Amino acid sequence: MTDAQPTLQIRTEREEDDYTVALSGELDLASAGQLDTAIAELCADGAKEIVLDLGGLEFMDSTGLRSVLVGEELCKVNGCEMLIGRTSRQVARLFDVSGLGERLPRRAETP
Repeated sequence: MTDAQPTLQIRTEREEDDYTVALSGELDLASAGQLDTAIAELCADGAKEIVLDLGGLEFMDSTGLRSVLVGEELCKVNGCEMLIGRTSRQVARLFDVSGLGERLPRRAETP
């Protein structure tokens, strides 16, 4: 028997006051708190923009969606803009089905 451990990996890159937060693995009930904490810390450090790169996520459930929305709200309160960057196919489908795909601001793709 093995102990279940969160399978979310978070990598953060900084350029001045702008951050890219790249997620890989699974964003779900077991791991959403990690994202909540990461965004709260960046906001506390004075981030002006946070781009969530969700292209490496293999799975995201409704708790993960909630975590993204809570992060967006926390950013607004702290004068920071949160944008969605790349998304995996599974996450894009979840955004579309939930109706959040149109609500969440997207980072413009560069050619």
